[in-house]
Amino acid sequence: MGSRSNISLILITFLLSITLLFSACLSYRFIRVVEGDEVVPPGDAFELGKTNLGDVLSVLGAPDKVAELEGKDLLLYERAVLQDSRLSLGIPLLDISGANIDLSGYGTLVLYDRLWLLFTPDRILRQMMFEKGSSHPYLKALFVED
Repeated sequence: MGSRSNISLILITFLLSITLLFSACLSYRFIRVVEGDEVVPPGDAFELGKTNLGDVLSVLGAPDKVAELEGKDLLLYERAVLQDSRLSLGIPLLDISGANIDLSGYGTLVLYDRLWLLFTPDRILRQMMFEKGSSHPYLKALFVED
């Protein structure tokens, strides 16, 4: 009698596994969103102590952000690239009640390309910094120690 119960349990488990295997839904989603224009390194286009604000604006156009930092003007050109990927496995248990099991995993990555230009009060370029692929957003990057 005990062996018949074991065989029935094994058979039910096998049939249930086959049913779940063929009725499960596996999906993968990848999203890439780009905000802002491409930011390229300035190279030799600007010279510290000689380039003025008008020269920069005529070459690069309007910045994404403007801020005042200790009496100096800061221009920020920035682009953010968001990459999001998700893997999901859904197993419907009951079609009538809508109950199901959903197993999923995801990862999100945001990278920033930015060009910082700091001008003296008389509008002369004092400092310049270019970052490509930084994982720090704008405000956090201001306080990151090298």
